[in-house]
Amino acid sequence: MDLFSFEINGHHVLAYRSVYAPVRSNMFTLLSRNAAVVFDPNEDEELLQLFKDKGTEKVHILLTHGHYDHISGVEWLKEHTGASVFCQAMCADRLANSKRPLSRLVAMVLAVEDMKDGGRRYQDFKGSYKPFTIKADITFDKEADIKVGEFEFHVTSTPGHSEGSSCYQLFDKMVFTGDTLLKEYPVILKFPGGNKKDYESKALPFLQSLPKDCIIMPGHGEPFILKETKNI
Repeated sequence: MDLFSFEINGHHVLAYRSVYAPVRSNMFTLLSRNAAVVFDPNEDEELLQLFKDKGTEKVHILLTHGHYDHISGVEWLKEHTGASVFCQAMCADRLANSKRPLSRLVAMVLAVEDMKDGGRRYQDFKGSYKPFTIKADITFDKEADIKVGEFEFHVTSTPGHSEGSSCYQLFDKMVFTGDTLLKEYPVILKFPGGNKKDYESKALPFLQSLPKDCIIMPGHGEPFILKETKNI
């Protein structure tokens, strides 16, 4: 588990990161008093130990979108902590629909990687994956505000990468973007549920409105400053 430290508008923010190894997706965790906010959970026993060490009593799961590598640990975390789940309404619909295979995109990526080097990532993933659905506790449509301890998030629907993608803005200067914005790679719009028109008309204007010194907490890769990327 990695630890990042930030000073944002007079607030000291510690962000813990766990990486979902198969496709290197980020789970970020913030602690405030006896509560925790977890973005895009994966399974990491260190997280449970962190909650125990810090006296965490309540856990809130915030989802940036519904692709499997960003929700693989939701049920696991709910089982261990009783966490609540918050996401955009279309994301919630995707997660609750058992007829939509949540693992397909990860399987496709792993299969391509195996073709490059002869690995067995796809077979290993296929053997361990179990179908599941997720019921969100709270959903929103276009915008919402969330308060957890000292943290106040403004969340904005940013479709394009997926129909239910969202960005969470903290103290005006930190944004958890999921896969809506990465540093090194342009947003992927070709996956099922992706939409170039939505990205250009809804997500991109939001990203372009952010301060250039805004801290971006992406779904993959290291945190970065907005002005460091050429992808918007």
